[in-house]
Amino acid sequence: MPISEEHFALLKKDLVANHVQHLPPLLAPSTDPARNNDKNISRAFSAFALRHLTEISIKDACAAVIDDFDDFGVDAIYYHPGNETIYFVQSKLKASEQFSQTEALAFSQGVRRLLSQEGLDGFNANFQNRKQAIVDALDNCSHIQLVIAHTGSGINNHAKIALDDLLRDEKDGDQRLSAIIIDFDFNKVVAGLRNSHAYKAIKETLVIHKYGAVADPKPTHFGRMKLKELVDLHKKHGNALYEKNIRTFLGHKTEVNASIQKTLAEKPDHFFYLNNGITILCRRIEPKSNKSTGGKRVEVTGLSVINGAQTISSSAQFLADTPGANIDSAFVSVTLIQADANDAFGKEVTRARNHQNPVLLANFVALEDEQERLRCELAHLGIQYSYKAEYNDGVITPTKIKADEAVHALALFHPDPRYVLWLKNEPSSLLDTSSSRYKDLITGKTTPFQVVNAIRFARYVNTRMIRESIGTGPEKLTYKHGASTFGWILAKRVLTAQSSAGLFDPVKIEAVLSAPGDALRQTLWDKTRLALDGRTPLVVYRNQTRTLPIVEQVMLENFGLAADQAIPAKRAMPTKLYAEELFNYMISKAPQIGGLI
Repeated sequence: MPISEEHFALLKKDLVANHVQHLPPLLAPSTDPARNNDKNISRAFSAFALRHLTEISIKDACAAVIDDFDDFGVDAIYYHPGNETIYFVQSKLKASEQFSQTEALAFSQGVRRLLSQEGLDGFNANFQNRKQAIVDALDNCSHIQLVIAHTGSGINNHAKIALDDLLRDEKDGDQRLSAIIIDFDFNKVVAGLRNSHAYKAIKETLVIHKYGAVADPKPTHFGRMKLKELVDLHKKHGNALYEKNIRTFLGHKTEVNASIQKTLAEKPDHFFYLNNGITILCRRIEPKSNKSTGGKRVEVTGLSVINGAQTISSSAQFLADTPGANIDSAFVSVTLIQADANDAFGKEVTRARNHQNPVLLANFVALEDEQERLRCELAHLGIQYSYKAEYNDGVITPTKIKADEAVHALALFHPDPRYVLWLKNEPSSLLDTSSSRYKDLITGKTTPFQVVNAIRFARYVNTRMIRESIGTGPEKLTYKHGASTFGWILAKRVLTAQSSAGLFDPVKIEAVLSAPGDALRQTLWDKTRLALDGRTPLVVYRNQTRTLPIVEQVMLENFGLAADQAIPAKRAMPTKLYAEELFNYMISKAPQIGGLI
């Protein structure tokens, strides 16, 4: 299975943004800048693979690249002193092509030269610049690891035979050669893309006073810590400290946070008694020797504060706002639980322990793995994605989006017309992670391009319908209360573009959708006016039995399906929750609008 179009586009963006500038210069650059750019993107893929296999820096990974003329099929060579392993990498950056026999034979030729250390003078200048270091690594390493990096549909059978021949021939001569070649395939590429913007695991040594511990059923350590030491962790790690928390800092104005800061200002020595404490999940907890102060040193890895973000953040803000304030006497109760924050138990603890500030059902979106995946992938597009409750400054920017906005925007593109009603009447229900409504919108197949395009489209619809609804009378109220209907129907005409591996241009959205939007707006009013029958548009658009017939009639006219002979048969088919066959058919016939990217 090859890499998806969307992930291939993200990979190329990452290579251009982070790797290309650190590569050794091309040895014989073309006079065509575009060809040089394409070549460098291809060369950078070896560095990407090395970076994510060995966790080295981008600059070190790029410095390992020798890919150019006379590389004998070896695109990168890197010696990792930590595990005493030398890596030989060949990469192929093609969206769908398999790794071929020709490429395997070229790689085998280069590896044989390196292992025998014969014919090394034939390698290119990139190799010669590092020749002595490479030879020294070959002489002193404990392990030799071959890596094939590719984005296509696998390594073909002839290539596998050639690689097996290489291993069989050379393994007898050098026992250090790994019998398994690392297949850095599209799954590892996607994981690498995600990890590029993932929070790094926090490893710290904490000092716990009045220490206690239990071993079963989950290793748990507890006691109290100086609040100032937790604030120092906040300053050091920022939001990474709360990676698995359902919220970050909610601001000064919540009742709990204001109370926290008041206590610190007036009686910090009472803080321990007035605060519910901090809960921390850790992948590993290792008790160490006691400190002379009487505290127990505990080394933790994979630390994440799952409850207490407001306590720590508010305290940090208090110290920032009150220079010279002393909170050395403030202690806070802490519970450290050894558990993976991503597993079912970790998520159960996170849910159960979050009750200091009022918790909305939507806050638990923060526990969904797909939300973190989208955050990491959206970062490759220059988008800051927030899926945790945080202080809302009310500012909307092109590069910052929130999970609730994403969910509501994606609802416009769903084929179920009942989302029109849910967006109007109960939009918060779409953020209930236990519901099918949410699960149908955020799936493993939801791409970052779909999210950004949906939001840019939804922002256009929202702005336009606010503008159209200014004034009084039934027509203006139709545009106000029928805004989700307008957006849902218009979205069906940009489905193809929304799912592509390109981003909508807000300027083009405004220009391209102006005329189709005018036509749809007029049709919406025409059909709504006939359905009012003395009712207000608000009453009509809050009722499914009144709204869905309007949606159907508007789609038939707007999509040019009024005379379609298949419609009566589709309308007559049995239904479950709504006329599924009819709506699916109309959506499939929606004339698609291009020119948005």
